[in-house]
Amino acid sequence: MALPPKKPATGRAQPGKPAPSARRGAAPAPSSRASAPPPKNNMPMILGIVGGGLAVVIVLAVVLMSGEDPKPEKSAKIKEPKVEAAKKAPPPDVSGLEATGKSKCEEAQRLIQPRLSPDPSSPKDRVFNDLENGLKIMNEGLDAYKKATALAGKKYPIEEYQKLKDRAIKIFCTELEREGQKSCEEGLRIIKSFETQIVDTNKLSDDERSKLYTDLKKGADLIRSGMGLFARSEAVSGHPFDTTPYQEALKVARPKIAELKPN
Repeated sequence: MALPPKKPATGRAQPGKPAPSARRGAAPAPSSRASAPPPKNNMPMILGIVGGGLAVVIVLAVVLMSGEDPKPEKSAKIKEPKVEAAKKAPPPDVSGLEATGKSKCEEAQRLIQPRLSPDPSSPKDRVFNDLENGLKIMNEGLDAYKKATALAGKKYPIEEYQKLKDRAIKIFCTELEREGQKSCEEGLRIIKSFETQIVDTNKLSDDERSKLYTDLKKGADLIRSGMGLFARSEAVSGHPFDTTPYQEALKVARPKIAELKPN
């Protein structure tokens, strides 16, 4: 009885028999039951490359920005010391003005004080000269103190000096102004009394011309003397005077005096 044909070998090779197609020395085929290794993940590498690129971009941006903004930082560093220097600036030195103010005021006090109640036997001119010189020096001293106050904001005990100055002005300037007013008014009166003769001097005789010259010169001299006293008073007190009528009289008298002056 004939045997049935053998089935071809399928599936895995039978144990103990190598596969027909296997080469000698080749590694045995992995078992179908072992799990296949997972596929390789490239995401970390991609993230690393992207992160490195971003880092390079950030570094370049920082470098560029730091290269564009050096001036503001430099200017800020320059300005800060200036502000600090201004805040810490020492106060102005006014020691020279203070020394001048003190020495001048004390010197003026020595001149003025004895002349506020002078000895009746003292010459009037000497009394007035001391008062005038003392007032000029006092003004210099008080001006020095005022400048020191304006610069440094300090205050100084100058009240007594100011009171002494006011008393001296009252004595000295009152007398000068009274004498100056008297002299100017007398000169003005003389010049006005010859208004009709001044108009046409050609009609005057030689004697009349000589007398007119003498009187006009006297009137002009009196006005100039009086205005000189006004100027002395104003120099120490600062009080101005209206000398307009006296100036006008001099304008009229001067050309006639030059015309009538004897050869």
